[in-house]
Amino acid sequence: MQPNMTKMTASTLTLLLIVVSGIAGTPASTVTFIEQIEFEPDSVRQLVISLNETVVVWSNESFTGLSICVASTDSEVAIVTSEPLIFEPSGGEHHSKFRSSFEVTGNFLGYTRLYLLDCSSRNESSAAKPDKESSVFVSVIREDSGMDNYILGTITVLMFFMYINFGCALNLPVVKKTLKRPIGITIGLVSQFIFMPLMSFGLARLLFPDQPALQLGLFFIGSSPGGAASNIWTLVLEGNLDLSVTMTAVSTFVSFVTIPIWVFSLGGVIFEEANIGVPYVKIAVIAITLFVPLVIGVLFQIFLPKVSNFLGKILKPFAVIMLPIIIFGTFTNLYLFKFLTWQLGVAAILDPLLGYLFGAIVSKLFGLDTRDTIAISIETGIQNTAIAVLLLKFALETPESDIAAICPVAVFLMTQIPLSILLIFIKIRECRGRKDAEKGIRPDEYVEIPLKRQIST
Repeated sequence: MQPNMTKMTASTLTLLLIVVSGIAGTPASTVTFIEQIEFEPDSVRQLVISLNETVVVWSNESFTGLSICVASTDSEVAIVTSEPLIFEPSGGEHHSKFRSSFEVTGNFLGYTRLYLLDCSSRNESSAAKPDKESSVFVSVIREDSGMDNYILGTITVLMFFMYINFGCALNLPVVKKTLKRPIGITIGLVSQFIFMPLMSFGLARLLFPDQPALQLGLFFIGSSPGGAASNIWTLVLEGNLDLSVTMTAVSTFVSFVTIPIWVFSLGGVIFEEANIGVPYVKIAVIAITLFVPLVIGVLFQIFLPKVSNFLGKILKPFAVIMLPIIIFGTFTNLYLFKFLTWQLGVAAILDPLLGYLFGAIVSKLFGLDTRDTIAISIETGIQNTAIAVLLLKFALETPESDIAAICPVAVFLMTQIPLSILLIFIKIRECRGRKDAEKGIRPDEYVEIPLKRQIST
């Protein structure tokens, strides 16, 4: 198979070289050349850190008298040959062309583009930057140590058993009772599966305009169903626990339909711009893989209640250790924390916070009481981190999967902050209320109030 080559015009690449050349005895002047250039290969994908690859440059001209260098839009991701390129006659089948080459070495996880420019303007901020058609795309990945596969396999197994446990532990009578009053469930589903995906998509496009992997990471977590942590927080904040549990159950079932819909529609926009194929089959396989154990758990509960009770007891520890494993997996790849920019911090805070606010506001507009409002607000703002990470790791190739996975973990860590602040505020208010009550007059006490002596007139 012949390597891909970029070319000029309709099927070729037009390379714009802005050459700043100093002519003896005259000031430096800017001369623009448009030459036919071919890169072979036209892209370097999945270059492992510390390894290098040779890129050949073909030209119709020798560029005699010019000093042409290779530059990288992000030198932290990939390093290129610093010496000027020397074009020599190629001979053979390319006898009418001139040939040069340079080395590109992977330096850090991510993406960059390589382009040609005059050596004298390489370090100038005003040097012309390349577009997609006039550069070589490079993606750099890290060496596979085996730890990632181990952690991903562990998460997959735990998720399988967790969903069996969820189906076994689901309180079907409570779900049926809650569904008879569908207003809360309806508001919750609209908040979770319409507002959250749209909001996370817009937020991702705004904060990460040139980072499609982070866009996908934020969009995937925004499209995921509610997590089990929402039930715990609803209980702690004295919300409607029955409504919370029912919403978690219903949203989990519904998500197996909504996630593929959102990923294949709005997500397709990000995939297309990033030049990544939409992983239709992988998304469908993951959805089915998670749906089957959930159904198994429910069937156990209906037809084999003793087995269901037994499984519900022995499988609970799986849910407890799931998130620590995800966090551990993140910390084993500490290099990912280089992606913790202020944009990611803002996204991680706003994603759950806007979910909380939207759920609460809509609930109040429809006249729901405080307990229902708390349940819907929390259920909207808390997403299932494990599902998002699993989808990203299985559906995407490296380095996209590595970069994208940092978003769900960052959102999970920030999700707890607003609720923790609210809980502290409530506890402080309750403590002050108790102190005020202790200082007040108790009902069983009588206090003698002295009266002023009457003044005779």
